[in-house]
Amino acid sequence: MATTEMNPEQAVRSRYGPAAAEKENALCCPVDYDPKFLAVIPDEILERDYGCGDPSRHLNPGETVLDLGSGGGKICYIASQVVGPEGRVVGVDMNDEMLALARAHRQSIGDALGYHNVELKKGKIQDLTLDYGRLEARLAASPVTTAAELDELEAWKAKERQENPMIATASIDVVVSNCVLNLVDPRAKSALFHEMHRVLEKGGRVVISDIVSDTCPSICGTIRSYGAVAFRARSGKTCS
Repeated sequence: MATTEMNPEQAVRSRYGPAAAEKENALCCPVDYDPKFLAVIPDEILERDYGCGDPSRHLNPGETVLDLGSGGGKICYIASQVVGPEGRVVGVDMNDEMLALARAHRQSIGDALGYHNVELKKGKIQDLTLDYGRLEARLAASPVTTAAELDELEAWKAKERQENPMIATASIDVVVSNCVLNLVDPRAKSALFHEMHRVLEKGGRVVISDIVSDTCPSICGTIRSYGAVAFRARSGKTCS
């Protein structure tokens, strides 16, 4: 009997979309965050946090931070306070419901802090060149109904990736991710790590909190090929 292969992206959307509207206990692990950073974050963001650690503890003032799979925005808004007004935080997620939750409070949190340094973008973390927000705006303005229009769209996407990437090369000091990389399709893991390396400044670093396994050679081999789960870009040094 033939079996249907699971589509990881569809599975993540169907699992995490409803979890943006109502807390899902099975998706998270207990984590202790510094309470001083939680005071300005609304309860609905705090209770719908599905991480397994706190990568914000490894950030410094003034840094530019990229949060892969930013979800409801909890780590983004904690990181915003750690890096301060001279720093910058960019969150990337593909889940519309999670992005809506995070964006709903961006203005009020920034107003409470006295500065606004968080951007929230829609995109795939294994392809940080294409901004899906701009893609969807383009499709709304110019729907694709013919093969010729499809060719035009593909040309537009190629130009966007080259000339206007969502995350520019060598533009990030620290890439963080909190229990998201394990959700990426294994076939896209190599592209994911390539993208992380591409966007980091020379000497930049990656801080990942995630669930890992030592029984999947392809994934573990990809991680080892880049130095470790946390690594310094272009320096050959690993971070403990």
